[in-house]
Amino acid sequence: MDGLKELNLLFLEDNEEFANNTIEFLSLYFKNIFHATTVQNAIKLFQENKVDVIISDIKVHDGSGLTFVKKVRETNSDIPIVILSAHKDEDFLFKAIRLHITSYELKPLSYDKFMKLLEMLRDIFEPKHILNLNNGVKYDFGKKEFEVEGKSIKLANQEILFVELMIKNIGKIVTTDRIERAVWQEKTMSESALKNLLFRLRKKMGYDFITTVQCLGYKLTTSVTH
Repeated sequence: MDGLKELNLLFLEDNEEFANNTIEFLSLYFKNIFHATTVQNAIKLFQENKVDVIISDIKVHDGSGLTFVKKVRETNSDIPIVILSAHKDEDFLFKAIRLHITSYELKPLSYDKFMKLLEMLRDIFEPKHILNLNNGVKYDFGKKEFEVEGKSIKLANQEILFVELMIKNIGKIVTTDRIERAVWQEKTMSESALKNLLFRLRKKMGYDFITTVQCLGYKLTTSVTH
């Protein structure tokens, strides 16, 4: 897990025993752990320090962890954020999805689940040069192109931005708002423009590797191996 060694993590958690045990574990993998017990303290720590990853409880004494996440997203749309919850709450889950949460985990986390979470975070910061997708498809980050059965498939600039956004968020729903910011950037994205982009990609690839999640966004349906 060397890919995390130079990263700083902000941990929002007000349960002292759980926080102490988790910080002791996380300290083995991250450079620094900034611990907050309130939303206000977490905001202050985020604003005053270089933070690379956030893990936040969903409920703390002075409010909701989502309040903190909303504040973070005002200035940073890409930092990986993991939400922890003592129970599954679909209302909170849908709200978290719209805030581009990296993962929503139920407490307590087993050792195996924590290690899988850390591996996922590592892969975000250490993308492989070439990713092998199923169906014999590869994506080359260096060349910015797909390879299907030995044949190179060139991509336009917007297609590259879209594909790499989806690969970076494997297994997660990517909202249309996030696609607009990442792919269209300073321009406005129309519904027809996004549909045309998806149509072009599906035609180039020869199969549909993006699933539409009604009212939420899009999801990469193809599994990936390193």
